Amino acid sequence: MKKIETVEKSNELESNLKSLINILNSQNEVKIVEEDLYYNTAKNFGTRLNITDYDMLITKVSELGIGNARINLISYEKIVIQLYECFTCKDMKYTGKPVCFFEGGILAGAVSNICGQDMDAIEVCCNTLGDSYCEFELTKSHILSNISNENSELIKRDNNILNLTLHSLKLVQNYNKIEHTSTQICNLNKQLNKSLETALEINNFNETILDSMTNCLALIDRNGVVIKINKQYKDFFNIDSYNIEKKSIKFLGWTTKYEEVLSSGNPTIWQETINGNHYIIFESPVDESRGVLHQLIPLESDFIKLLLDKISFLEKEMKYYKYKAMELNSESDDSDLIGHSDKMKEIRVYINKVSKTDATVLLRGESGTGKSRFAKVIHNESLRRNNPFICIDCTTIPKGFFESELFGYEDGAFTGAKKNGKAGKLESADGGTVFLDEIADIPLEIQSKLLRLLQEKEFERVGGITTKKLDIRIISATNQNLEKMVSMGTFRKDLYYRLNVINITLPSLRDRFEEIPSLVTKILSDFCQEVNLDIKEVEEDGMAQLIHYNWPGNIRELENLVKRLAINSDTNKITKKDIIKELNSIKNLNVSTINSSEDINIVEKELIVNTLKKYDYNKTIAAQALGITRQTLYNKMKRYSIDA
Repeated sequence: MKKIETVEKSNELESNLKSLINILNSQNEVKIVEEDLYYNTAKNFGTRLNITDYDMLITKVSELGIGNARINLISYEKIVIQLYECFTCKDMKYTGKPVCFFEGGILAGAVSNICGQDMDAIEVCCNTLGDSYCEFELTKSHILSNISNENSELIKRDNNILNLTLHSLKLVQNYNKIEHTSTQICNLNKQLNKSLETALEINNFNETILDSMTNCLALIDRNGVVIKINKQYKDFFNIDSYNIEKKSIKFLGWTTKYEEVLSSGNPTIWQETINGNHYIIFESPVDESRGVLHQLIPLESDFIKLLLDKISFLEKEMKYYKYKAMELNSESDDSDLIGHSDKMKEIRVYINKVSKTDATVLLRGESGTGKSRFAKVIHNESLRRNNPFICIDCTTIPKGFFESELFGYEDGAFTGAKKNGKAGKLESADGGTVFLDEIADIPLEIQSKLLRLLQEKEFERVGGITTKKLDIRIISATNQNLEKMVSMGTFRKDLYYRLNVINITLPSLRDRFEEIPSLVTKILSDFCQEVNLDIKEVEEDGMAQLIHYNWPGNIRELENLVKRLAINSDTNKITKKDIIKELNSIKNLNVSTINSSEDINIVEKELIVNTLKKYDYNKTIAAQALGITRQTLYNKMKRYSIDA
């Protein structure tokens, strides 16, 4: 009886909370009431929702209409939760301070239940700070005991608190409209005055002088919001300043190091290619490190280009010798192919944390970056390590066989079905981990069944009527733009949110080129032992050639090239000449003389490659554009050795 009363009380509380949200949502302006009342009331409600895990938290937040939650970090020190389409601030403009106390309270109360200890939420990202989403950091509460007692009394009187809150909202409705509008006008005036003062203080330039300068100038405040741009920047973007100013650099997609400049107080400089043109980006602190001056300088001098190329070359050489020294001072192990650069170390630490949970993981990155290796690492470091790890390459399954391959089938489900039926690949991984490689290639009609499995932990075989329970962890991977596919309707939005709980993007090999020496050494050693060859090594000038190559195929291409070098080299030394010969053979695929049949093959291959690039390597759409079936496209890709 007690359990039934608790459930009824929880349902009543949830109904009341939804009523509160509907009342707030029905008004044109988002009301900002007393922060403590919002936060503490919402936290009490969140505590009473009986949320027991993070998957339940994501589902419940969506059902209540608060927004779409994503768990970004789980550690001993803090928990980071991102909230998209936030109920409070999604329609608000930049004000310079966070306002989502209601959502923070709900999350703090729910996470307190999950963790078994009192947690508090601090909002660090918000639409009113110029961001496109909200982000909350949850840490252990440091509230004094007497305040906790007050909160416990509030919990006992939740219905009274709800009625008080609704009554208070009605009383302050008109006041908040006026106050919010006045605050916006006041903040806008303050920002305009501050922007004008800061612009005038930068070397005593006035607006006319700034606009007369040939460089593109932009002023960024400490929150990463563009405060002011000059005429050259407006002309460069061919857009009105209204569409740039008061916008977050994250929203604009700018490349910037303003946080590094603000923290160090030192300027920074780098080279960037924009719309096919080369520029120097120079950022320097202004106004006692309260902002950053962002300069876009066109590269018109050959001397500057040569100087920058030389600096880039020397940086690569320095990192090469640094990691060469690290190789000599450390023993090689199986983790070498994962990498030991700063970027990979960060990813390795993060993977170690998420491996201990059962949250779904989405691995992003270019083809050949080692997504399958990382999936195996996550499994081996999880509590499921002693259970099956099943890898499913979604590009190798014909469209009509997806359901039976993944979920299995019963006797007589279709013509040719085995007499006793067959378990699917997902079912064979019960208790373990399933790695769905190239998840974007799963047909739309199968995505709904996969979504049900993720939500309910149950499924039926093809032709079956018995519902089976299944306990698996899903790790998926793709090199395609899932967000674009969602907007095009080729990938389910709800499945995307389910798969994207933990998002890990793997860097390309060209972004961690300093690891190439250790990777080459590891690959050579393993391959020579495998095929019973004398151990070989790459000479230093040859290694420099490998470091400066672009590696569009990433680690997979590096492995194949190193293995060819090991086989073709007649001595124990792989020289610079050997490497240049192999690299040239990759670059110069077209032979000097070809017959008409070969000419047709080359044209067909180029057409397939260009079509795949045009549609972000989505093979289903590319096959439709080429007027062939998906299986025919796979056959031609295999025939022409097209790796995508």
